[in-house]
Amino acid sequence: MKSFQIPMLSMSLLALCLLSGLDAPARADFTFGTPVDIQSTFPINPATEYVTCFSADGLEVYFAPAVAPLRSGGQGGADLWFFTRASVEDAWGPPENLGPIVNTASNDLGAFVTVDGLELYFFSNRHGNVDIYVTRAATRTSPWGPATNLGSKVNGSFSDNWPMVSPDGLELYLSSDRPDGYGGPDLYVSTRATTQDLWGAPVNLGDAVNSPGGELISRLSPDGLLLFFSSDRPGGFGPWGDGYVARRASRSAPWQPAVNLGPIVNATTFNWPIVSPDGSALYILRDPNDDMSNYTYKAPILPIVDFNADSNVDLDDLGLLIENWGTDNTLYDIGPYAWGDGVVDAQDLLVLAEYMVQNRTDVNDVNDL
Repeated sequence: MKSFQIPMLSMSLLALCLLSGLDAPARADFTFGTPVDIQSTFPINPATEYVTCFSADGLEVYFAPAVAPLRSGGQGGADLWFFTRASVEDAWGPPENLGPIVNTASNDLGAFVTVDGLELYFFSNRHGNVDIYVTRAATRTSPWGPATNLGSKVNGSFSDNWPMVSPDGLELYLSSDRPDGYGGPDLYVSTRATTQDLWGAPVNLGDAVNSPGGELISRLSPDGLLLFFSSDRPGGFGPWGDGYVARRASRSAPWQPAVNLGPIVNATTFNWPIVSPDGSALYILRDPNDDMSNYTYKAPILPIVDFNADSNVDLDDLGLLIENWGTDNTLYDIGPYAWGDGVVDAQDLLVLAEYMVQNRTDVNDVNDL
């Protein structure tokens, strides 16, 4: 994997993925629909800039430069920028710089905003070393405060970058090339007891997730049970890093061995998946022309609903779901998020009914549910 440089090298992400064969200790399998190019909806230049995160309400997008030339109106180096929209049906407004309270004349990159919208994490070389910083806001409509370094408990003397915070705000994931890893940069996690506490020392995620290669850019599903990330470990399909996913049965359980997303997902360059805040889709930064450009695609995350694999979604599948009502059978636990919540219940029935209607099988029977 290319080592971290500032400005960051451009990356590409792919998405048409089939996950139906993955080991799922406590959640259902799922698949992805065909990715759609949505780059034209974003007011950024795909040749030099890339999206890093979406706010939980879908009304803010943060981005940063990938390569020079830098956008005018910044503070001197690679800056953090964002744009907003009034509703999810509206078009995005013009890009706005986070300003000198957050950005500096050095390079500030990799923004990640927490689910509550009150903390924004990023990494910067403003004091020489690449460290993780945070800026906070009092309310969702308040301005961001001065950025602060997370301190020596989180940041080491090596490169610490690509922060990501779990939906509950209690886990901070990062990539670091500190020497206690397995090879290249590894994924680590720092925890805190409450959102008011300080972050603890990062712990390596272990060899179920990390490898002798390099791991970067992790993203969690909304329930915190799926970890998508990029790795250039041996056995991949692309030269600069493949997309992988690891699962855990609960937030206190260990991560299961990571699984490569396969040759349809991992083609030639980088692979960087960003799960939508509601878990319904995967955003993918992609280089379709293999020219170091960064195009954003969107692919729906779909449950596996043909339980008996007869190529129909019908009353036979409904009967199987009812037979497993109240259990934790992963095959039938399809809602929410397409990979379930640990129990077969009404949420799964609603998902199956929707697909039965979409497939126009036994429609009248479904309408009677």
